[in-house]
Amino acid sequence: MSESNYFFDVGVRVTIIKGTCLFHQHQEPANLFFIEQGLVKAFYETRDGKEFIKSFIREGQVIGSLQALFANKPNSFSVVALEDCRVREIPKAQLLDSVNVNSELQNLMSEQLLALAMKKEQREYELLCLSVEERYQLFCEREADLVSRLAQVDIARYLGVTPVALSRIRKRLRG
Repeated sequence: MSESNYFFDVGVRVTIIKGTCLFHQHQEPANLFFIEQGLVKAFYETRDGKEFIKSFIREGQVIGSLQALFANKPNSFSVVALEDCRVREIPKAQLLDSVNVNSELQNLMSEQLLALAMKKEQREYELLCLSVEERYQLFCEREADLVSRLAQVDIARYLGVTPVALSRIRKRLRG
């Protein structure tokens, strides 16, 4: 069983319109979402409305709040569609029941969690140890297909800079 086969078998197909939230920060636990088509962003929002982008999730990837799914806590972040999307929504209870009885799915989930942990470790390193210019160059190399799909303000927020600072960096790199 592949992960995507599981999501297609048990997930409910949902069409999400650009700008619609899949789930909100501080909401009660949400479900897991497999992105069939489209692009979403996961982000944190401070009390004063400042947005920090956690990640971009595209076709073939999954998103859900681990705290919400496995610790029954509210979502710690929000997810919004950046494009019209087609997703498979897997209800939390069904996911947990399946993981408890299916060793193949347990292994797939373990692989996903390990990949997520490594991705988070790399992101922390980049935010703490690399310059904004280096982060931008890495982003453009690794995520070249996303650059054209994203607004500059979202790229800037992901990199942890203002859109004006990103514009200056882009100009400097072109010159």
